[in-house]
Amino acid sequence: MRLISRTPLALALLVGAAAWQPVLAEDAKPAAAAAATESAPAIRVVSAERREIVETLAVNGSIVARDEASVGTDLNGMVVMALNFDQGDLVRKGDILAVLDRGMLDTQLAQARASRAQAEASVAQMKAQIGDAEVGVKQAQEALERAVALKKKGVAAQSQLDNAENSAASARAKLDAARKAETATDAQLAVIDAQIAGIELQLSKTEVKAPADGLVLARGANVGVIVSPSSGPLFRIAIDGDFELEANVAETALPRLAVGMRSLVAIPGVVEPVEGKIRRISPEIDAKTRLGPIRIALPKDAPARAGGFAKASVEMVRRDGLGVPVSAVLYRGSQPLIQVVESGMIRTAEVTLGARAGSLVEVVSGLSEGAEVVARAGTFVADGDKVTPVKADETGAIKP
Repeated sequence: MRLISRTPLALALLVGAAAWQPVLAEDAKPAAAAAATESAPAIRVVSAERREIVETLAVNGSIVARDEASVGTDLNGMVVMALNFDQGDLVRKGDILAVLDRGMLDTQLAQARASRAQAEASVAQMKAQIGDAEVGVKQAQEALERAVALKKKGVAAQSQLDNAENSAASARAKLDAARKAETATDAQLAVIDAQIAGIELQLSKTEVKAPADGLVLARGANVGVIVSPSSGPLFRIAIDGDFELEANVAETALPRLAVGMRSLVAIPGVVEPVEGKIRRISPEIDAKTRLGPIRIALPKDAPARAGGFAKASVEMVRRDGLGVPVSAVLYRGSQPLIQVVESGMIRTAEVTLGARAGSLVEVVSGLSEGAEVVARAGTFVADGDKVTPVKADETGAIKP
């Protein structure tokens, strides 16, 4: 065997290399750990914080009068003589809106009053005849009594008694006839009085009056037009000038609405929305459209016009709750999930959701306040992944 000679320098180098090996191994451990840490992907997270949750429902519809009065006439063939109000005018209850021609009715009233005067004269005549008949009955009765007394004495003949009895019966018959004639004349007088009352009622209707305070929405007649019950209303009035927004709502949203809910109504051409409240929710849903109408009452000073279009935002929920972005929620079937970052690792939590307000959703259970959740869940990471959480404000991104 050949021996290789080693110089002192070579031996020194070998010893030094052996001594450096454990030092290099110790330095490699933190370097590998740092490399592993740096390899975990960065993910944007947001904190689950308590905030005011305001859930709204957007609806739209038309402006209508809360209560509308249609003012017309049941008189037939009447000519409009004057119109005292027009569209946009405010009226008070009892104001004379229009005047109709009353000439024909005045003539009928004069005739009826003349007939009544004639009937009154007949009544007076009947009363006089009754008085004469009563006198005749009294005289005939007295003659009969004398004839009976004379007959008993044998002075008067039977024929005289018979004549007295017949005269008494005739007098009573005349009295009865006079009384019945008086009753008939009284009935005729009552008929005439009813006719007069009917004509006077018709005359009162020639002055078309406002049934309530309100705003004139439309005028359906002109001076000189002949009106009738079939010609439609002469005026349409918004009672008390109250207006509402009538909107149709999907049947799935109706159960969450309640009378009195606050609403902000946007009217075209008006800068600031006006505040209203739900006044009525229809108990019936249209079988074809599956929509149900609601009425949102507007304030009296609202710049609303009947028939105009308007949008409203109905406030359904307003409360403090734990809120996260909608993008932080994913679903497994119908079960909502949220990815929580704990100790640099993704944990998927089942949660119960509540109200939704714009880009936020309320978490009712399954999540603690202050927890860091993945801002856009399910896109890049899954349950158990290691991540490097980065706050949304640290990325320069716009907060949800």
